[in-house]
Amino acid sequence: MATQWEYWDIRDATTGAQAWLGVSRPGARATIDRVKIWTLITTPPVFLANWQISVDFHRTEGAHRWTYTHIDVTEARRLALTTPPLTAADRARLTRPEEFLTLAQIDRKPVAALLGKKTAEQLAAAARARR
Repeated sequence: MATQWEYWDIRDATTGAQAWLGVSRPGARATIDRVKIWTLITTPPVFLANWQISVDFHRTEGAHRWTYTHIDVTEARRLALTTPPLTAADRARLTRPEEFLTLAQIDRKPVAALLGKKTAEQLAAAARARR
């Protein structure tokens, strides 16, 4: 089965530390969905449209805040388990878009649909353990 999704290892451009696991859908029907990047939120496990990453990914001028490495789904499953949790401030900022996306375009994608049921269950178990 061919996938419609592309997977991204997103790292801090300064330190090289893992920042996000991202997915994109360049073949989507809607134009906005072709340029949007969803990133993994570990608690609760879900991919959320990320306006900050989307802006940075499509930046044509100036320095990027993050680097983007195209990866396969097997690597994405592995990285999902090491994705750092968000701070409360980061979560609040993601749900208040300042540019590129509107609030209505900040949608969610289930982890099981993008990474498989096993990875979704592992992330959910890790989230429960952090409580």
